[in-house]
Amino acid sequence: MSRRALIAGGVLAALWVLCGWLPYALYAAGGSLATMSQLIPSPMQRGVFGSPVAWAVIVQVLMVIVLVAGFAALAPRLATGRASFVPGWLTTILLAFAVGAVIDLGSFVSWVGAFGIRGAIGTMGAAALTAYWAVLVGWVPALVFARVGRSERSDAAPPRPRRRLSARAAIIPAIAGIALLVLPFAAQAGHDATQAQLREEQMQAQADADPSGAAAPDASAPGEPVPTSARAEGPLPADACTTDNTTIAAPAPDGATGHRGQSLQLINVSEEACVVDGYPDVAYGDQNDHLLDVTVEHGRSFMAEDPGPAPITLQPGESASAVIGWDANSEHGQLAARSLWIAVAPGERRLSWDLPLDIIAGSTVSITAWQPQVLPEG
Repeated sequence: MSRRALIAGGVLAALWVLCGWLPYALYAAGGSLATMSQLIPSPMQRGVFGSPVAWAVIVQVLMVIVLVAGFAALAPRLATGRASFVPGWLTTILLAFAVGAVIDLGSFVSWVGAFGIRGAIGTMGAAALTAYWAVLVGWVPALVFARVGRSERSDAAPPRPRRRLSARAAIIPAIAGIALLVLPFAAQAGHDATQAQLREEQMQAQADADPSGAAAPDASAPGEPVPTSARAEGPLPADACTTDNTTIAAPAPDGATGHRGQSLQLINVSEEACVVDGYPDVAYGDQNDHLLDVTVEHGRSFMAEDPGPAPITLQPGESASAVIGWDANSEHGQLAARSLWIAVAPGERRLSWDLPLDIIAGSTVSITAWQPQVLPEG
C-alpha cells in the first residue's frame, strides 16, 4: 500500500467534503451568495444535509472512508510504469460513480414499492452527479498521485521482487468495500429519520392548529404584549370602585344571527360601598399573546342598548353590568382574539381570561356603560 495513494485519497476526500459543504453554506446564506453556490460543483445531494445531524455525519464519514481506502487500494493497481496521472483520474471517477450508484440503488429499492419502477427511477440521479463532479475535479487528486509518485521513485531504494498479496494488504480494500455496502443503508436510514421528524412536526402543527381555522401561533411574529392597564382618564374619587375592591365576571358570549354579545358583571367584594361611573376598559390579546388591533367604541350594539354613564353606588355584594357587542367574523387565517382583558375603568389593573372569540384584527366592538345589575324577581 503506497503512501502516495493514501495522500491522494485524502486529497480526494477533502475536496469531496469541501465541494459538498461550501455550496450548501453559500445557499443557506441566501442573497447573492446563494447564486454563487450554483457555480461550485457538488458531489452531495441536498438531501444529505437535510438528514438529522447524526445520520448526516455517518453518511459523510462512510463516503470519506470509501474514497480514501478505495483510492489507496485501486489507484496503484491501475497505474502502470510511470503513467499515474490518468489512472489516478480514472480511479477518482470510478470511486465517485460507485458512491453515487450505491446510493441510487438504495433509493430505488426503498421507493419501488410505493412509486413503481418509473417513480423509483425518478428518485435516482446521485451516480450522474458524483461522476460529473469527479470528471471536473478528479484531476487534482490524480495530479497529487502523479507528483508524489515521482518523488517516491527518486528517493526509493532499488525495487524488490513483488510478493503475493498479504492479509494485511487486503485490509484496505476490505474496509472500502464494507463502507460502500453500508453507505446506502445509512443514507436511507437518514432519509427515514428525516421523514419521521417531518411527520412528527406536521402532527404537532395539526395539534396546535386552531379549530376555527385562525392563523397558527407564531413565536417570531411582531407585536407588543397586551398592556396590564390603559392610560387613566383622570383621578378617581376616593370612594371609586377599583381593582382592589371589586372583581369582574366575564362568561362566554351569547350569539344572534351574525352578532355576538358578552355580558360583564362587576361585583363589590369589599366591606364598604364604592361608586362606579363610566365605561369598562376592554382589550384583546391574539394567539401570539400580542395586543390585537381592535377598535373599542362606547355605545349601543345590536345586542344591547347603552344607557350612558351615570354614577352607581354598589353596596358590598352588589353588582353592575355592561355588555360588549360585535359582529361575527370569519377567523380563517386571521389573527383573532384569544384572551380578554378588562378593567373596571381605564387606569385600573386589567383582569384577563383565556377566551377564544371571533374578533379579528381590524374589528370594532361596542361597549355599554356600567349600569345597575337587574336581578330576577322572586
